Amino acid sequence: MSTRAVPVATAILAVAAVLLTACGSAGSPREVPAAQPAPPAPASGVTAGASTATGTERPGLVVTIGDSIMAGLGLDQDDAWPALLASSTGADIVNLGCSGAGFLAVGDCGTDFDGLVDDAIALSPDLVIVQSSDNDLDADEGEITDATASAIDRLHAALPSAQIVGIGTLWHLDEVEPEEVGWSSVALQDAVEADGGVFVSIGQPLRDRPELLQWDGEHPNAEGQQVLSEAVAAALGSAGVIL
Repeated sequence: MSTRAVPVATAILAVAAVLLTACGSAGSPREVPAAQPAPPAPASGVTAGASTATGTERPGLVVTIGDSIMAGLGLDQDDAWPALLASSTGADIVNLGCSGAGFLAVGDCGTDFDGLVDDAIALSPDLVIVQSSDNDLDADEGEITDATASAIDRLHAALPSAQIVGIGTLWHLDEVEPEEVGWSSVALQDAVEADGGVFVSIGQPLRDRPELLQWDGEHPNAEGQQVLSEAVAAALGSAGVIL
């Protein structure tokens, strides 16, 4: 080793000693965690941090239960309003809509809404959207009320942490709206709210708009499904339900 390098090495050791002394006087060095963003302020009437749909966090899986309008009868599955809602919001939605089904009526899938409740429970969703149906028109008010309450109660008992949202029955035919349509909506509202859920009404956005219906004058075409999707999204937003 060259004798001229010794002063340089000595100087380096001296500087290192000074640095170690400075660290010791201030305490051992530690890693400073990255700053975390503050949680968003809760909306009015909404509990912050809740895992349900009315909290500030988006739900995980969303399941929808309904009839042929929800199922998108006559259209591609991607054109049904739950699929459109999923596309516009980024929500993970499984559509259990069954043509011909109601809380009492057995649909093309071989079951009524009670069977669809079983399917929903098996998926363990965070949010379940249920829409009452005009397929129960042949039943009396008491039958509709009892069947609706039974299905919603069972859904809530099996999924106590899930948010349940009810949507009123659609009727946009030219005929006078039967009283069963009102019964079914009221029955669903009472059942959902009794179990701590949320009921929303989207009105009848397709009434007197034949251009939004298929040839049968009953089921929405692709444009009509888009209108329903937007109406549902607006109603959920007004109710504080986050997707």
